[in-house]
Amino acid sequence: MNAFWNRWRKQLAQVSVPSRSAAGQSGLSPMLLDDLRQTLQPVARDCAAISLAGAATSPIQSFLSGHPFLPPGAVWPEGIGGPQLFLGQLNFAEVGALSDFPAAGLLQWFVDADENWGLTVDASAGSAGFTVRWYPDPVADGSPSPDAPTPTDAHDELPMEFVGATALEFAPGISIPSWDELTPAVRADSVWERIALALGESRSEPAFVYEEYLRGSASPLADHRATSKIGGFPSFTQHDPRGTGGYPAVDTGLSELIIELDSMDVGGWGDSGVAHLFGDPMALAAGDTSGVRYHWDCL
Repeated sequence: MNAFWNRWRKQLAQVSVPSRSAAGQSGLSPMLLDDLRQTLQPVARDCAAISLAGAATSPIQSFLSGHPFLPPGAVWPEGIGGPQLFLGQLNFAEVGALSDFPAAGLLQWFVDADENWGLTVDASAGSAGFTVRWYPDPVADGSPSPDAPTPTDAHDELPMEFVGATALEFAPGISIPSWDELTPAVRADSVWERIALALGESRSEPAFVYEEYLRGSASPLADHRATSKIGGFPSFTQHDPRGTGGYPAVDTGLSELIIELDSMDVGGWGDSGVAHLFGDPMALAAGDTSGVRYHWDCL
């Protein structure tokens, strides 16, 4: 266990190689950055950035892996092939204020312990292979601790590359949509040509400039959150599944991002993968999890 934790801490501490997008940030003047912020302000959303914070100690705090909050009388969820894997839980009392999201309550996320971690590719895609549970007023008394044994401890293929209940911390952030989700008026703004020129890129490829330099993890926008978060806009390794299979379309309000777990922060999920829960935050605030959908993809 200690060796595994030491390897994980080493991964977190490694200095990354500067990307081409990071190298180009110095080409954006303060005035150009101000114009960029003004252009994106109408479409940006608040989110809560997720970061890891050491070992979890309370069964009702927010954490990944380990043993979930399980009050007396509750049973571990079963999937195809046996007990499901516990991914994590969010205590919204710790998250901070987010429009339309719960101000309190505990959301838990489990997935099937198969080679696809529950994800299906037929008509049931998004609506099968996982379990979410909602506890409006969790009380720690009577629940096992986060480091207690679980029915899946012997499972050696895990979605995320660490073991042990790992606490989460949250910080206010902003999230901007993908290029395809921007309104036509925003896509037509002249700011993209000026940014391309400043970065030495082609003015005819605004989508590339936007996704490569402005929306990724090396974005020059202060407080922009590109990876693991609650709320905001999702990022995908392959494609946006919403509007296909069991996923409601984006414009219905039923496929908003609830949580995103990015391998840049938590490891795993195949090759540079990312996992999501989608749904209606207001329904979740009312304790209704029936519309929650699950997705993950990787390179």
